[in-house]
Amino acid sequence: MDDNAKKLTERLGEGKAALIVVDVQNDFCHADGAFGNRVSDFSFIERAMPGLCGLIDGCRASGVPVVFVRTFHSNWTDSAVWCGRMSEIAKRTPACRPDAWGSAFYRVAPGPSDYVVTKHRYSAFVGTDLDLVLKSSGVRTVMVAGFMTNVCVETTARDAYMHDYHVVLVEDCCGAPLPGEHESAVHNIACYFGLVADANTVLGIIKKGCERIGRRT
Repeated sequence: MDDNAKKLTERLGEGKAALIVVDVQNDFCHADGAFGNRVSDFSFIERAMPGLCGLIDGCRASGVPVVFVRTFHSNWTDSAVWCGRMSEIAKRTPACRPDAWGSAFYRVAPGPSDYVVTKHRYSAFVGTDLDLVLKSSGVRTVMVAGFMTNVCVETTARDAYMHDYHVVLVEDCCGAPLPGEHESAVHNIACYFGLVADANTVLGIIKKGCERIGRRT
């Protein structure tokens, strides 16, 4: 077993992991959403969705906490600094307005045992109760998946590391419009902030860990 595999087994097999699903929402993932005016090819979303749905189901079946993170933007949270970085196209088509179709989850839905965190910035830790929720559940390792790899996923993963969580990026359950954007984020996390693995590897380790500690799957 190489060092990466050993660390994955130690961090995911102890029963102290949670899955964070970032920004799987219509405005980011559907061609009719706000990003449809900025992104011409959503095939990276479609490639990631089957694995992501399987990862969510597998974590639930193994008793691993699943936290859905969604973005809401409104006049109450859109500061001058936040809006100042936007392009003119983005300003004309604001994303994830509360109670709008664009802010709804895309092809996934929180279940009764899941938790939903609402954020207003790239990181799921900024201005939210995510850290409290994770620590209250005894979580030591976070698996991060969702969209976009190089923006909200990477920022959340970096902040998780800064909050003293082990980080596992589930690479095939993420995506970004340009391959280079995805690859650079994966490189950054693998080198500086955590581990990188695919969904099948992650689920296999979690299942074995559940069997070892006697948790029902």
